[in-house]
Amino acid sequence: MAEAIAQMKLGEKRPFYGVATVDSGTLTINSATCTLFDSTGAAITSRTGLAVTGSDSAAASVRSWYDLDTTSPTVLTAGWYTLVFYMLCTGSDGLARTLEPAISIELTAVT
Repeated sequence: MAEAIAQMKLGEKRPFYGVATVDSGTLTINSATCTLFDSTGAAITSRTGLAVTGSDSAAASVRSWYDLDTTSPTVLTAGWYTLVFYMLCTGSDGLARTLEPAISIELTAVT
């Protein structure tokens, strides 16, 4: 289930943010990637395990972002997609965590 819903037009490029928080303590991101899925839940081959554009930590929350380009490396078509971030983090309690915030994105045709 996605934590957010966004809309963008075909031909655009814009950043999307995956944000996660913990109830107490702090998190440090060790590594982060993301994958784009189509409306059937299948990963788009050319957009699997992508390096995020950037990431940062602030107290009990972490975020990673990816600049989604609807024209490269493959051209996307209008429809629904889900962008899932995979953040491998270490908490201030020493425990490792894998956080997977997701965003549902509706790509619309340019009119």
